[in-house]
Amino acid sequence: MTTRGWYKERTLTTVDTVGREVSVTTGLTRDPEGRLVAAIAISDGPTAIYRYPGDAGERTELVTNAADTVKELHKLAGVPPTR
Repeated sequence: MTTRGWYKERTLTTVDTVGREVSVTTGLTRDPEGRLVAAIAISDGPTAIYRYPGDAGERTELVTNAADTVKELHKLAGVPPTR
């Protein structure tokens, strides 16, 4: 049973910037028009839909931005990249 009623739901637990535990859920759900979409939500907050830049085979802007942010962290904080 999924907690949000999504398809292929995945949830992990992490902490927010003040140290409180939060759950981050990704999965497939329906948008207001009934289309199947990929989405992300943090704890009981709102759901954000992954928007595709064009071809469905490309990375979404959300995934690209998140990856770029981690690269910046590694560069600025001297953290070695992980695989």
